[in-house]
Amino acid sequence: MKETFVKVLYDPKLEDPVLIAGLPGIGDVGVTVAKMLVEFSRASLFGRLYSSSFQDFVFIDKNGICHPPRYEFYAAKGDRDLIILTGDGSPSPEDIYGHFEVCGVLLDFVKKNCCRLMIAVDGVPTSAFGDRIFVSGTSEDIISKCVEIGATIYSNKLVIGVSGLLLGLSKKRGLEGIYLLAPVSSIERDRKAAFKAYKFLMVLLKNLSENNEGTRSI
Repeated sequence: MKETFVKVLYDPKLEDPVLIAGLPGIGDVGVTVAKMLVEFSRASLFGRLYSSSFQDFVFIDKNGICHPPRYEFYAAKGDRDLIILTGDGSPSPEDIYGHFEVCGVLLDFVKKNCCRLMIAVDGVPTSAFGDRIFVSGTSEDIISKCVEIGATIYSNKLVIGVSGLLLGLSKKRGLEGIYLLAPVSSIERDRKAAFKAYKFLMVLLKNLSENNEGTRSI
């Protein structure tokens, strides 16, 4: 395997879907939120992304079956259709080109599925901020939509990794982007922080769905 590619399992035929990206990160917030969303929305797997830039190991399940690192795309129909992205892969921290390649292929794939808005969910390593949810984004307008429902602007900070790069590259692919961060008390797994992020995400999606004019303008 010498490239990054998506293996498509079927065409979900979604209408103006929102990409929810929950990838490995601080406190496992993103992955936990994505898994909750897949379960509660009864989303179906429709694609897998593989890359030679992912690190050189395999995952072995409880039955002894192994698979290489990968990202998975799930489709969910609802008031606002969703593409839910999660997985267990990640380029090596030193592989800058690999990060850009993976993010580029990923964004091009969701754009082909008519996606114009992505929301990445992650954790931030501090417990000093209490119950607040932090937000950054690709425009003042989209940030204001999150602030209106209780988010705090995440400013003068640095975001690293695939989730942050997705936000940075989304604008260049013609997508709007939102980055939601929940403060964590444990960098390994913080279910409480993930649940806070999930609740805020549900409010945000409901707000976007109810405001039809605003929703379709994003």
